[in-house]
Amino acid sequence: MAKSESLFERVHSELCKVKIIDTHEHLQRDSELPKGKDIHLGRFFIHYASCDLVSAGMSPADMARVQSSAMSDEARWKLLKPWYEKAWNTGYCEALRVAARDLYGVEDLRDDTMAGLLTAMREKVKPGWTRKVFDAAGIDFALTNPFGPKAVYNPDMIPECFIVDMTDQFTGFPVQQLAKESDIEILCLDDYLKVIDWYFEHYAATASAFKVGRAYDRTLYWADVTKGEVDGTFNRLLAFNDRPDRRDIQALEDFVMHYLVRKCGEHNLMMKFHTGIQEGNGNFIANSRAALMSNLFMKYPNTRFDLYHISYPYQEELAVVAKNFRNVFVDFCWMWIINPAAARRALSDMLDAVPANKIHGFGGDFIFVEGSYGHCVIARREISRVLCEKVEEGRFAEDYAVRVGRMLLRENAIENFGLAQRRRRAIPVQKKACATA
Repeated sequence: MAKSESLFERVHSELCKVKIIDTHEHLQRDSELPKGKDIHLGRFFIHYASCDLVSAGMSPADMARVQSSAMSDEARWKLLKPWYEKAWNTGYCEALRVAARDLYGVEDLRDDTMAGLLTAMREKVKPGWTRKVFDAAGIDFALTNPFGPKAVYNPDMIPECFIVDMTDQFTGFPVQQLAKESDIEILCLDDYLKVIDWYFEHYAATASAFKVGRAYDRTLYWADVTKGEVDGTFNRLLAFNDRPDRRDIQALEDFVMHYLVRKCGEHNLMMKFHTGIQEGNGNFIANSRAALMSNLFMKYPNTRFDLYHISYPYQEELAVVAKNFRNVFVDFCWMWIINPAAARRALSDMLDAVPANKIHGFGGDFIFVEGSYGHCVIARREISRVLCEKVEEGRFAEDYAVRVGRMLLRENAIENFGLAQRRRRAIPVQKKACATA
């Protein structure tokens, strides 16, 4: 490394060479990319930045209009502009500016740049765009939780870009769909558990992880419930003229989650839990504290847990949990644009307290790939700043700081998720799924 450069320039330059393993995405398939006039500025406001504009005062109804294709380009920008300017300062909006600058040659979202931005978007957004953007961002491939028609596993994602998660639909009890996909008749809870077994036997070896997103609608405390306590509740779920109350349903969810945790341990499949801030405007944040899951961490030491979004704003609790439990890992996905300053503080604290091999440094967590690009640029910058602080404090040598950066952005994910073997098994499955989709 050239000593004529500043410490930050040297460290950042080295981290820009790292081919990132992106630990979490929801990105569109090529077939889902918009076309023609359906490519518009609303693409940048599908989520995240939209929430900041609504938080600033924009009406949800107006944001829904922006996201639709019914408006003219001029009317859409006129509606967005005053609220974008009020929320310009946030990490969400910075990610959009970075993407617009680097991918479309536009410095900011303004009256005089809008026509050029839209022209560039309509020229570039087409099949193959995800790989081009990943290459520009220095992303090798991503672990993804795609939206799709199948309940648990949707492998029809470009194998050069993705390895696909299994997802928890089991605690939502879509009984008919699960029975149809597995070809197993479900008449009781024992049958339902056989269906869960079927999914793990068929897909766990090729999945990247098992993703649970229930922090949006319930507490992350999963009580230890016996099967006998919930057999009757499941039978009532199957009835056409009955509906258990919420407390009974939650107990049934708890029982099924414990079963899923055991299955992941048996199949050596990492569990990924949404913890901390929920996307959208308004939610019960206290439901999503990672520390609420401590009974699972203790009871199932052979199951490994990757906890998303550093449980923000409960990141200090997560640092203690990750320090104390060998099966708990920290994931900074989404975090570098939620609050870059808080993410820096959290990473600095965790590098003083948590073994460096337990931290996953980046996941874009976007639906549109331009957002992942902007997020990636911000993440490399902010991680570099934290590592430089450690060098300046005398805690890290410069070479060690760069080594830690490589661990955070690539090496930890490969090792902790077992990606070398999983990806080899997944690639032919995904190629076949893409060919038949």
